[in-house]
Amino acid sequence: MITRTEAGERDYALLYLRHGIPEAFKVFFCEFYDELCSFAQLLLQHPATARRVTIQAFFLLWDRRKDFDSAKKIKAFLYLAVRNNCMPQLKTADTDDAGAIIVDEIPSSLPPELLRELFAFAARNA
Repeated sequence: MITRTEAGERDYALLYLRHGIPEAFKVFFCEFYDELCSFAQLLLQHPATARRVTIQAFFLLWDRRKDFDSAKKIKAFLYLAVRNNCMPQLKTADTDDAGAIIVDEIPSSLPPELLRELFAFAARNA
């Protein structure tokens, strides 16, 4: 059950996420990354690819951040995005280099220092 304090923090983060505040994005990334990465790994059976599709889902969240009015909808969107990102990977047999993040896939509107911090978080939780 979500406590009142947690709900307040999420509401705060959601409001600021919609306004493009990177720290609010970080709140959702840190909250949902491990869970989503585990989900992707369950589908793909390839840890590096799972990390990549999970991070791609978060980039999509950043691009569409103004579309969400609740943390529950963000979580549902992220699960759907991870699942959709996994589908093409399941169709290809070659996953040797599939774990690499392609620089062109990274939204330029995210501050570089935040990207470094998020990638470090993802690497620690690999």
